[in-house]
Amino acid sequence: MKELCLACIGFVLEFAVFYAVGSLLTRILKMKKDVSLTFILGYLTYFAVFELVTVPMTLKWVSLTTAACIWAGLMIITVIVAIICAVKKKTKDKYSKNLPDAAGISGDITPKKGNSISDIWKRHSIMIIIAGAVVLLQCLIVIFYKDTTVDAAYYVGTVSTSVYTDTLGRYNPYNGIILKVFQARYVFSAYPMNNAVWCRLLGIHPIVQAKLVMSCMNMITANLIIYQIGKRLFDGNRKKADLMTVFTCVLQLFCGTIYSSGTFFFTRSYEGKAILANIAIPAVLMCAIWYLQEKNDRNVWIVLFITAVSALTFSGSAIIFPIVIAAGMAPVAVMNKKISGLVYCVVCMIPSILYAAVFFACRIGLLTLAAS
Repeated sequence: MKELCLACIGFVLEFAVFYAVGSLLTRILKMKKDVSLTFILGYLTYFAVFELVTVPMTLKWVSLTTAACIWAGLMIITVIVAIICAVKKKTKDKYSKNLPDAAGISGDITPKKGNSISDIWKRHSIMIIIAGAVVLLQCLIVIFYKDTTVDAAYYVGTVSTSVYTDTLGRYNPYNGIILKVFQARYVFSAYPMNNAVWCRLLGIHPIVQAKLVMSCMNMITANLIIYQIGKRLFDGNRKKADLMTVFTCVLQLFCGTIYSSGTFFFTRSYEGKAILANIAIPAVLMCAIWYLQEKNDRNVWIVLFITAVSALTFSGSAIIFPIVIAAGMAPVAVMNKKISGLVYCVVCMIPSILYAAVFFACRIGLLTLAAS
């Protein structure tokens, strides 16, 4: 019961942090309010920043406790700033609504579209309930399914060794021996360390945090990206977007081969490669459709760059991300007749290119990442 309560608390807190980060980013970029997109951007930005903050601390042998305190401070500041901004905006909107105009007539007091439950129901109808039930089913599948592959041992083991030795990935998760040299394939993928940080802050067991809390969070995020893709494909029709989310779930359920995205989606959702396949790469597709529809919106490139950085957090397999970006964005840039789009594509490839340079330098012996 204790672990269940901690898991629920952790899920709610992490959800709130992701949304707070997203709300700040959308405010900075001056984007239209969209709850699902805000959460997606918060999720990606959170892990992009976590990568930039945690990897240097890992290489400098900072303790997990210190890293957790630093990260907790950043999260608290982010949430407080997000709340202050939200309150200010609400106050400003209320003041503007009640402010008399030049003719002495009171301002518009008609509720904004989308603020009421009835408006949401009109746009989604019964499909929002069906889509919600499907997402809940997916969460139950990942909660009750037990995967015991070698990768499962790593993604839980590295969290456990970090938590119980108060370090950041300094011990081999398979045998408990301290590492003399970091493996470039793993040290730049800080996703397991995020689980370790939350375990240290809340006292959640590593298995519960990795396989339950974050698995459900990853499942929700992946479905929101599918929903966003559907909404753009169907010209903002929410019902069709909900239906696409349901159909995609059915498709994933019948993807039974060992290396399909569906298999990773349901049986290995706590692994970095699964997040790369079901969140980061679909996010590129979302950006491609976004760019096709709004070719002058530069925010899409900022989101794509953030996605490219966060991909490194999830898995070393993000070394293929330049190919993903080229396949998704370059054709759209050509279709939009935007040469600048090709330049932005190259810029968004830089994080993975830098990682590839370090990785191959380590493999051929030109660079050593000492761990002791």
